[in-house]
Amino acid sequence: MNLTFNVCWIEDQASNAEVDAIKAAIRQNGFHPEVQRVETEEEIKAFAQRQNHYHDFELILLDLRLGEGLRGNDLAKDVRRHFPSTPLLFYSGVDEGSLREMMFKAGIEGVYCVHRDRLAQRVAELIRDLSPALNRLNAMRGLAAQVVADCDQQLRNILIHFGKDDQKSKEIVTSIKDKIVDGAKRQVESLADYKTLNDLIFGLPVPSGLLFSEARDRARSENGSDEVRDLLRALRNYPSKVLFRRNTLAHALEERTEDGWIIRRKEGAALTRGDFERYRAEFLSYHRDICALRDLLVA
Repeated sequence: MNLTFNVCWIEDQASNAEVDAIKAAIRQNGFHPEVQRVETEEEIKAFAQRQNHYHDFELILLDLRLGEGLRGNDLAKDVRRHFPSTPLLFYSGVDEGSLREMMFKAGIEGVYCVHRDRLAQRVAELIRDLSPALNRLNAMRGLAAQVVADCDQQLRNILIHFGKDDQKSKEIVTSIKDKIVDGAKRQVESLADYKTLNDLIFGLPVPSGLLFSEARDRARSENGSDEVRDLLRALRNYPSKVLFRRNTLAHALEERTEDGWIIRRKEGAALTRGDFERYRAEFLSYHRDICALRDLLVA
């Protein structure tokens, strides 16, 4: 899932404050940060092989002054050869013009340069520049579907765990059946409110909501710990923040205009890049909380 932004950082002495600033820059764009530190040429080769196999990294950070007499401008050619298509940000305490001149003299193309003081700011800018494809409707639609599918599986795991006891299994089966029937009754009763074809085919409830409500109710009745209560409280808006948005994205339309892509939904203002960044951050948060709930309950 494109909830994580992976950085390969070739640096031997980054401070905790710098690491935190880079992670904050990634979170600012709605992603979970994964920062892998690399300090030696051998590690660079190992990470390059990993990139070749799995395409794990979205960005490489390369310091000019490395330990043991290594210099980033000497390593840059090897880094570019090992990571031919991955964006590379070269930085140091010297001015950006000098860094660009080093890259030019070395004949290395496609390298961004920045002063160390602006490193986190430039990372945030690059992520915004490098991730436009992730802000297209199909990408966000697919992400929402993936998040819901994985959350559904975690909720199933919770119910299966509680259902190991035969009596509780029967109770869960009865409860789910009752909820399906109740939902069907409400759906039948609400049919009078559907005046148009669009209202009818876009307004029906989704099964994932039932799965969530059953797992939530079972967690409440079977585990009264403070941690479970806190997670359930954090998850109270999961249906509206994740499930409803999944459905909204499924039926949204993308329109090409002179100002770029506009994503129109059935009701409300058009979706923007800012909406997608917020959606990603909230998808990540709810997905993490449901996984944490599963870990607490399915021990």
